[in-house]
Amino acid sequence: MFGVSNPRSPSGQRPIGSGRLLRLGSVLGVPVFVTPSWLLIAGFITISYSDFLRSRIAGLSAGGSYALSLAFAVALAASVLAHELGHTVVSRLVGLKVDRIVVFLLGGVSEIDGEAQRPRDEFAIAAAGPFVSFLLAAGCWVGSLGPSAQSSAAVMLALLAWSNLVIAVFNVLPGLPLDGGRLVQALVWMLGGSRSRGAVIAAWSGRVMAGLLALGVLVLGAVVDNGRPVTLSSLGATAMGFAVAAFLWFGATQTLRVEALGRRASALQLSRLIRPTIFLPSSTPISEAVRRAAESRAAGIVVIDSSGRSRALVRESDITGLDPVQRPWATLADVSRPLEPGLIMADTLSGEALLSAVRAVPASEYLVVGSDGISRGVIATSDLARALGLPQGGRTK
Repeated sequence: MFGVSNPRSPSGQRPIGSGRLLRLGSVLGVPVFVTPSWLLIAGFITISYSDFLRSRIAGLSAGGSYALSLAFAVALAASVLAHELGHTVVSRLVGLKVDRIVVFLLGGVSEIDGEAQRPRDEFAIAAAGPFVSFLLAAGCWVGSLGPSAQSSAAVMLALLAWSNLVIAVFNVLPGLPLDGGRLVQALVWMLGGSRSRGAVIAAWSGRVMAGLLALGVLVLGAVVDNGRPVTLSSLGATAMGFAVAAFLWFGATQTLRVEALGRRASALQLSRLIRPTIFLPSSTPISEAVRRAAESRAAGIVVIDSSGRSRALVRESDITGLDPVQRPWATLADVSRPLEPGLIMADTLSGEALLSAVRAVPASEYLVVGSDGISRGVIATSDLARALGLPQGGRTK
């Protein structure tokens, strides 16, 4: 629900897309965004808390209760932002850049560029957000005390105290994607395990937390609503509980997928992905090139010059997409991409270095050369995706 993320994962995807975000400004030089989905929770809070505020504040009108409920929703969003700023400040102290902070329907996230290099830094970053929430809870509680405990300000502060306490306690639950999950990950790392092992343990713990939360929502709903008429507030609370449980489950599942992808990526060796390749002049008719490739059981074609030097890569998709009737009249020059530095890879590349090279210059095929400068053959991103266990058509960029 709240926490930090590293958007530059092996899959290259951000946890929250960049579309339809509303920029609120920046704090400490970090852009702050809110998703339109936050309006849903703001509306839910405004409707749900109006009756409660009228019961606690004497003389409060219906319009005033809705206005105060909306103010509470905004103050709660500010509390979420403060929680994320805790992550941001500590991240910068340990040398990491924070790309942005996003407040969304179920909380907020600080998107960090890179990963902590030491377990104690990981622990400090994860603990900073709940620590700020605990401080806010204590401060609001102290502010709510006094002779005018029934005043609007005191009631609002008391509500914020309880809300920040819930945020803090909930986020230290030991499961990803919560901050508590990152604390577990850091502790496993500290105790001699790896970051990856800690992430897997914390992700499975997150799935357990999600299941327990969903079960708790069902049990609580059965106890509280037993024999009572169903209200909009009870339906909204139940839906919100299940939404949080689903968020935890899918967040934990995504972590497990990323870790599995990372393990497969670390085992990648470029030399094992090279396709059998033939080398032909650019003037070769496509029909003849296809015949020779089939004859030699080649899956890659490299265009060479009169000196036998590799000059271009034939795009398999262009050949398969060409009408067979046109193949005798078109040449390899029509379906090839001239070589540039990013399309040439050393056969010693492996693991994350290989993925980084593919992300830097996206293409469907790459030329592989040995340390002697001689072309070894072609690799295709479709083969790379298959080795990583990605859906066909998946992209590594």
